Amino acid sequence: MHNIATNFNQILDFASQMQVPVVKRRGVIREYLQAKFISTLYALPNSNKLSFVGGTSLRLLRNLNRFSEDLDFDNLGLSSKEVGSLVLEVVRRFQAEGLDIELKAHIKEGKTYYDIRFLNLLSELKISSNTKEKLMIKFDYADFWKGQNVEVVLLNKYGFIENIVVNNLNQALVQKMTAYVRRKITQPRDIYDIVWLYSQGAVVDADFATKNSLGGIIREVRGRFKSEGIPENFKNKLQPFLFNPKDVRKLDLFENVLKQLELKEQS
Repeated sequence: MHNIATNFNQILDFASQMQVPVVKRRGVIREYLQAKFISTLYALPNSNKLSFVGGTSLRLLRNLNRFSEDLDFDNLGLSSKEVGSLVLEVVRRFQAEGLDIELKAHIKEGKTYYDIRFLNLLSELKISSNTKEKLMIKFDYADFWKGQNVEVVLLNKYGFIENIVVNNLNQALVQKMTAYVRRKITQPRDIYDIVWLYSQGAVVDADFATKNSLGGIIREVRGRFKSEGIPENFKNKLQPFLFNPKDVRKLDLFENVLKQLELKEQS
């Protein structure tokens, strides 16, 4: 039997200390499991060839003030088999602790990603009355990015502590801007994260952008923003992920942030 149910009040205390809204218990337990997964993963050999990127990386390692759902990575040289072995080993260790987990691998456009589903946990914690509801975390990785400038950042969340390999903030900004313009359906969390990254001092890494054929990324972002703007439903879609619902107004800063980034690029 795993000890998450026994320690759930302590997990909520950790969340409260980090100013995470404990009323959002589903978000808290997902974030706890993300931190547990990442700390377990990066204790394994070869894990330093994965760079932890995306919104969950910004949340767990840079204190982005919103919940994030997926675990995203840049692959720095592992084979798909080696990545799969790392995922399987983390899941095996979770299962050895008594967690009931279902792992599914999916192949899409020649690459593999993984759905990690936690069975029974939501009902055990009385977060859901549906005993069949599963909590899912997606593990995804990309092979196509070039020229990453990685750094090591200390994970220190929910009692887990481990060195984690990440891209620097300037490259994270390029990747977030790329996500914004490449998605078929715009995700307002990308806009929010771009504004947040700018507030942390991030600027576009021109060399990284050029190596990835993204020399005009700011122009592309401005073009998409010009055609879409910030519809009201963007704010409604983003708000459930925010620790402070009032932060949704930061979407309105996006246009000015783009202007400032453009000025910095030209200087």
